[in-house]
Amino acid sequence: MAVTTRIGYATGLDSYLYQKPQNPDSLCPLVQKLDPHEYIYGTDTIDTILHDKSFREKSKQKLLGAIRIPSESFDEMVDPGTTDSLDELYKLEPVWEQFEKLHQYLEKTFPLLHKHLKLEKVNKFGLVYTWQGSSDKKPILLTAHQDVVPVQEATVGDWKFPPYEGGEDGKFLYGRGVSDCKNLLTGLLETVELLLEEGKFVPERTIILGFGYDEESQGKGAGYISKHLEARYGPDSFLQIIDEGSSGYKEFEGLKFILPATAEKGALNAVIGLYTPGGHSSIPPEHTSIGILAQLINEIEAVQFESILTNANPVLNTLQCVAEHSKSVDKTLKKNILKAHFDQNANKKVIEYWTKNPGDKYLITTSQAVDIIQGGVKSNALPEYAEVLINSRIAVEESVDSTSSKLLDQVQKIAKKFDLGVVFEGQEVVKPTEKGHFDFTLPQTLEPAPITPINDELWSVFGGSLRYLYEELLLPNENSTFVLAPFLSTGNTDTKSYWDLTRSIYRYQPGLPTPNSNIHSVNERLNFDGHLGIVAFYYYYLQVVDKIEDSKFGH
Repeated sequence: MAVTTRIGYATGLDSYLYQKPQNPDSLCPLVQKLDPHEYIYGTDTIDTILHDKSFREKSKQKLLGAIRIPSESFDEMVDPGTTDSLDELYKLEPVWEQFEKLHQYLEKTFPLLHKHLKLEKVNKFGLVYTWQGSSDKKPILLTAHQDVVPVQEATVGDWKFPPYEGGEDGKFLYGRGVSDCKNLLTGLLETVELLLEEGKFVPERTIILGFGYDEESQGKGAGYISKHLEARYGPDSFLQIIDEGSSGYKEFEGLKFILPATAEKGALNAVIGLYTPGGHSSIPPEHTSIGILAQLINEIEAVQFESILTNANPVLNTLQCVAEHSKSVDKTLKKNILKAHFDQNANKKVIEYWTKNPGDKYLITTSQAVDIIQGGVKSNALPEYAEVLINSRIAVEESVDSTSSKLLDQVQKIAKKFDLGVVFEGQEVVKPTEKGHFDFTLPQTLEPAPITPINDELWSVFGGSLRYLYEELLLPNENSTFVLAPFLSTGNTDTKSYWDLTRSIYRYQPGLPTPNSNIHSVNERLNFDGHLGIVAFYYYYLQVVDKIEDSKFGH
């Protein structure tokens, strides 16, 4: 690998950044593949990461060590900031002690990183590592989360390997958190440790690693980290944030796609309670509060949200990429996709095609799931209160207001039928009657995320670097051209707390596909060769993005 001069770095990147698309009228221009060897110091480290058996085994043991610490996250946990003393906190909430053990493990496993980077613990357990750059270039933030979904005791015996011991069957690595997302956490730390060990990379651009502690539950840890970073650097102060999200690549219509999520659906928890008079069960009304609530649930489920596909949704751009680059797409469908952004009839046909699969449908449709229902305390006492929780994931064209308005209209319809009042978010909408009233609240709301810009220089450098990873490093013998396209996340990552830091948020993990990865379930597993791809990618990407002046990105 040739070592270039500083002038060579700039010249090479200038040449790369100003390459014009082969087809400027394309709805999905292919980003140019970026060979990192022109921009990084000359080593054979990438080959070692991907192919050296000793490196592979050490990397595997580092990940397994993190898995063996059950840093579980629950929906209801005492905030770490509640007490000044860790001992007192552990008495109130013993689960937090596992996070301290995880921190001790990371310090022991990655000693150079802990020696040379500044570590700040935000609200006791949020981890912020800063590798200070030598210039005033905007920093880059790489994130993951420390917590995992709890393992149900009744399912432990169903695991191929004990969930908090882990194991490998020759190809897949098993264990809770192995793919969500202690693989990303340890991969990022391992990359920085390796760069420090070689001692040749001195960053100009500050590199920050930020690890929240409750992404799987409340998500407050990332919120504290975001406030900490904004207070230090200011709003819109970061070049780029890369978090967990879609991973590896997807094969569709004969093509391989790299699909970083550039947007996320919003979220809404709606709690609809119903108060009615009590009494003895031997003299019931025609409908108890539970019976009325059942009719409301039926009304809500009978009316689904409309599917919408516009330019605001990255999924349309994904489909345009399929239509432009795949030779397997039906000709009529291809024409409809390429006209869907301006032709109403074509748009309708594409929606009909896309919504046949429920997994695809909810990429363009607001969902509604009746998840929790409770009410009544005694078999011979009429329930005086019952409630239902409905979780919605909000399409990018919708909002918290439009989603809650649909539910409120349906609550009012049932209230009118049974002569009941309606209170919404503490405000009286329909005066309560002697027969009772609905109490409709929104304890959790999140608007759809701002859309990350694409087809700009940062998108090109990120995507071009990923094309190199897959086409030249991970799958060099397949002779495939990988298509970079934006995508949508139906769930929410910790990036929901980072919107004010930058508009350039990518939710994506490099790697290889893991069939039946079983995230959040029994036998969670990972194609471990793909994990090495995380280390290899960030090893050179951090060096590439370090060389580029912010002005090239429009910053």
